Amino acid sequence: MADLSLHDRVVQRLLAASDAKLTAADVGEATSLRQDLDISSLILITLASELEDELGIDIDDEELGQIQTIGDLFKAIDGRKRQNRQA
Repeated sequence: MADLSLHDRVVQRLLAASDAKLTAADVGEATSLRQDLDISSLILITLASELEDELGIDIDDEELGQIQTIGDLFKAIDGRKRQNRQA
């Protein structure tokens, strides 16, 4: 899993972009971005772009389309960070 500070920052960004009445304590790995947080594709693309810039990673469009939960998002981030370290 991503380091706690990154996790907290991402969750806070998602909650700020969401109309859902959830707190960080309500959000877990299985939380659905679209159903539970009502995050649109556009918001997800914007967040992914911000994370790519911040972390120096690249999440391709196909991978982004497969992200359904917060856990999926962190797996994608961790996978890209590992790839960058190995390159």
